[in-house]
Amino acid sequence: MGLAFVALAYPRSHDDVVDATQFSIAFFATLLTGEAVIFALTFSAASSWPSLRAIDGHIAFREWVLIGWFAALFTGCGLLGDNVASATYGALLFLLANIYGVFSFVRLFGLASIGGRNQLLRRTLAEALARQGGNSGSGRSSRPGSSAPGLEHDPIVNSYLGTVSQAATGNDPTAIRHLVDQLVDAEVPVEAVDDTITVHLDVLHRLARATLAGGADPIQVVSCAHALIDSVIGHCRRLSDPAPPLGALSRYLAWLANTALLMSVRGVASSRAARELAALTTDARLKILRCVDPDPKSATHHDERGSILTSPLQVLLWTGDFTEFHGAHQASSLYGTYELLTGTKFMGNYWDGASILSQLRQSLYGGQGRVATPETDAARRVFGSQEDYDHFWALVSVTALATLRDARLSHPPELVRPEFTPDHQLLGAYLRTFATHRYFTTAAEAREALLSLVCRADPPGSAAAGIRHARGGRTYRLPVPLVEPQRRPAAMVLAIACRLAPLAPTESDSELRDFLAALPAPALQATARLATRVLPGAAEASDPAEAVVTGLAVLQLVGAHTREGT
Repeated sequence: MGLAFVALAYPRSHDDVVDATQFSIAFFATLLTGEAVIFALTFSAASSWPSLRAIDGHIAFREWVLIGWFAALFTGCGLLGDNVASATYGALLFLLANIYGVFSFVRLFGLASIGGRNQLLRRTLAEALARQGGNSGSGRSSRPGSSAPGLEHDPIVNSYLGTVSQAATGNDPTAIRHLVDQLVDAEVPVEAVDDTITVHLDVLHRLARATLAGGADPIQVVSCAHALIDSVIGHCRRLSDPAPPLGALSRYLAWLANTALLMSVRGVASSRAARELAALTTDARLKILRCVDPDPKSATHHDERGSILTSPLQVLLWTGDFTEFHGAHQASSLYGTYELLTGTKFMGNYWDGASILSQLRQSLYGGQGRVATPETDAARRVFGSQEDYDHFWALVSVTALATLRDARLSHPPELVRPEFTPDHQLLGAYLRTFATHRYFTTAAEAREALLSLVCRADPPGSAAAGIRHARGGRTYRLPVPLVEPQRRPAAMVLAIACRLAPLAPTESDSELRDFLAALPAPALQATARLATRVLPGAAEASDPAEAVVTGLAVLQLVGAHTREGT
């Protein structure tokens, strides 16, 4: 309106308008050429992944061109129609277009550096995740039962993930590094943290898959993976219930180590890639353990002092997830679990055969050894009765046994890492943490316990029901499905059988054999197949019952040095 008033009040002559317009068009063309050169030299798919629309919105390019179009229109019409007011107005619009052009050029020049582009793309991704968080807060999320488009349908998030896959399969370490930095540096509100963690884990899986099957540089991928894992842990600290995402990350890392081993043995993945990913998983799970343990042996950061978990239910959810898939440090995790549930430290050594779960049972429900602290009171309220306590840990052991690594696979020396070894004694130590939780002693009592595992439904106030409710159907888009223990009958039998197995060579195995002899043939055969897969030595036995007994002899390896010393 202001320019129109000036054009009507002070119209210029034909020659003045032509001279001014020629200068303005030359400057306009110079700016346009400069922007084209900068864009062609600096932008790539990895640096402009959402779309050109995001960059256009940042530099106001469309507004600039639109003003230039109106300027040309009014100037041309005024000159052809001999209307000095219209021609003057067009010349003034060209001046305005040049002002916009300088602004657009400066904004685009700020994107010429990788830091400027990353800042824009980081903000674009954060805004997309924040919108998803807002939809979640208003009941329009991507949760099951929602009709609104969720995270998996967001065009910006999908464009980002597609660019990550393209950079990973193309083995472009610079692009991978910048894309990961854009995600981990994105600032999102707390409502969007769950969706942000989902994208983190999705990117982590895409990079790991490209390393194992696509030839991506494992050193660069592991460096980016550590940044993603640190970011996930940081986001978990912002949540009121960090256990579901922290448990999902723990499960995925354990699964990834086993997958790397399997693909290396089968010749699908290189030993270098498998070695780096195995080292990543053991280091990352130890990092998670330090964040959960209220009094870790060592801490690399002040955030690792004190536990990230604040309630007994969170502790139980995370412990169940951490002990799946034969993950590194799973026996050590029960030390933190014990301290969080009792407020006291467990002073035994599981390598000597000390039973953490039995001591925890004594601390919560024992007579003389009962511990009276606020932590034990809260734990008893979550578990319920002593019978409920035994039932819960039996279910946890079912899942842990069902997801043990294949003992028949050779473990290449280059993949050996602390807590990720083919050592039978380490396997026996992991298995013994559950086998020493002996809430029955005879074959008849074992059959009743098995019947309870198979038939008993979790009441609404139980720990298992509370954990299921806390998960809320969240899977975090990981290729590691959550399987209920009741769907693993062979592992149920093995979980009961290990609690009857002898822990020392001098102990009798008669109760274990009586329990196995009373099983239906299909159940015993399925249990023998599981034992053959996960327990060393079981594959050499021809009889199903003998396979289970032989495999469970691995329990006797733990504490052997103590018995010999005695």
